[in-house]
Amino acid sequence: MKLALNNKGDLNFKIILISLLFLELLSCYFAYFTLGEVKQFLFILILFLNVIPFLFYYLRKKVTSLFFAFIIGLVIIPYQSFLVFKWFTLKNESATLIAYIDNYKSKNGEFPESIADYSFENQKLTRNFSYHLQSNDYRLYYYIGTKGTTHFYSSKINKWEYYPD
Repeated sequence: MKLALNNKGDLNFKIILISLLFLELLSCYFAYFTLGEVKQFLFILILFLNVIPFLFYYLRKKVTSLFFAFIIGLVIIPYQSFLVFKWFTLKNESATLIAYIDNYKSKNGEFPESIADYSFENQKLTRNFSYHLQSNDYRLYYYIGTKGTTHFYSSKINKWEYYPD
């Protein structure tokens, strides 16, 4: 019976390690869109530190292995989770903002000079947006983690694009 419990404990331990690794992989993937390719590469380097917990696991040092796995996960997962949540909030706000700009044009015959009159649902996001009016179209920009990574919308092509770093 003791052998069965150890195998179940091993299975739970492996599930924890694999779950952390999966969440870290997701975080590395989303880092490209929230922080850019250079910082994503740093996240990937941190991800490779997972060799340490697996090494301790095979040396039968489960507590040490779990400790390192959680430390590595704490470096990547919470911050990236925050940025992904912020990204979805910015996407929702940008959809409302685009509707406001297009509605303004349909009422006034031209695009607004600025978005200063737009009331943001989340005032904290105001500084993440910028608006540039061109002759017959506009561009709406927002950044998530760093100002070097820009998500932008062009009314000319009616499409979102992304520029990392």
